[in-house]
Amino acid sequence: MLYEFLRERMLQNPRQTLSDQCRTFTYKEALEYSKALARKLAQNKYGVLCRSELNAGLGILSCLAAGKTAVPLSYRYGQAHTERIIRHIGISLILTDENGALEVRQIADPMPEPENLTDVALILCTSGTTGTPKGAMITHENLMTNLLDIERYFYIGDSDRILIARPLYHCAVLTGEFLISLCRGLDISFYNGEFNPIRLTREIVTRDVSVLCGTPTLFYHLCQMAKRQKMPLPLKAAAVSGECMTEVVAKSMRSVLPSTEIYNVYGLTEASPSVSALSHEQFDTFPLSVGFPLRSVESKTENGELLIHGKSIMRGYYNDPTQTVKALADGWLHTGDAAELDDDGRIFIKGRKDNMIIRAGMNIYPQEIESALKSDPRISEAFAFGVLEGITQRLHVRVVAEGLSKAELMSICRERLPAYEIPDAAEIVDALPRNASGKLLRPKVVMSA
Repeated sequence: MLYEFLRERMLQNPRQTLSDQCRTFTYKEALEYSKALARKLAQNKYGVLCRSELNAGLGILSCLAAGKTAVPLSYRYGQAHTERIIRHIGISLILTDENGALEVRQIADPMPEPENLTDVALILCTSGTTGTPKGAMITHENLMTNLLDIERYFYIGDSDRILIARPLYHCAVLTGEFLISLCRGLDISFYNGEFNPIRLTREIVTRDVSVLCGTPTLFYHLCQMAKRQKMPLPLKAAAVSGECMTEVVAKSMRSVLPSTEIYNVYGLTEASPSVSALSHEQFDTFPLSVGFPLRSVESKTENGELLIHGKSIMRGYYNDPTQTVKALADGWLHTGDAAELDDDGRIFIKGRKDNMIIRAGMNIYPQEIESALKSDPRISEAFAFGVLEGITQRLHVRVVAEGLSKAELMSICRERLPAYEIPDAAEIVDALPRNASGKLLRPKVVMSA
């Protein structure tokens, strides 16, 4: 069982700590706390909804200690999204710190369990903010397999301190930051605020953080702030995931973090989540690649889509056999991500297949346009999307830029993009829509008004 695996690892470093701005637990104290709370957990599954990410971590550990399924939730996505998940998964009990201390609260009458949750450690819901959530059932074996894979490439240890700046609601954070840190004996600090580059930079310096994980967007803004503040960041290791890396972000990171070991990692919730990683030794040579599949993962491309197979792949979607069959067709997880391999087998993610725009018979991936535009130093963010007019897809772009006119923006498009990728319309905006973890809210092709 996963908890016994974690307990054995944590007791190798019993004095290492988990902390936020208010409290500190040693690993030994965290184990004792979670075991005590576990005795109060009798139902099959529990939502975990906390203001404090430290409490969320303790709540998840308690569920694992009790052999119950944890369903991480997050206040950062708003009440409507949380309620959709609660209804879809049929959650009647939550672990919450709404009144300060972590407690069990009943929020609905218990419902019959439509799925056998034996060996299911977590139900992790997709992070979109619209539509019906899909709950990936992640087993104890899935997580232990993934943790052992991550250990083989991520060189962190008991001399390191990690700052966890995003919600444990996300699998990349829960597995790739929290659980792996417990396994490797890191001091763990939680940052509970919204993303604020100034505050986050100060937290890293003040707490002497040596390990940080985040999206390319997070690292770009962090590095820009550190450069403006002339504040060196003490990071020994940085793991980047969640979005496609760009040349601009890679150069910015290397400029501000000249001696940091930078890993470019690819994964998705349904794979627990890590699928591949580019070693830090290759980052400066192949910054746009997400490297090679992890030890337990098999991969292949089919019609341009990345398919994966292995012991870290989810059991299926909770109470959703139709989507499960679709996602796991022929025993392979269909990621929905368009990918290419180089001659050595390195993976390059081109973007989501369902975001692809077909224009004049050409396949266009929005991320390629966005990366090209952001190579201009005046453009900090870019967003490309398709607009359906009749039966024709037209290409639109929006950018966040400083000191740039619309005419100059179109000139940049003509200079840096092939003819078939030059947009039909371009506009300059103050900000682009993002979710609570900083990922761009990217709709599929939209209808023209």
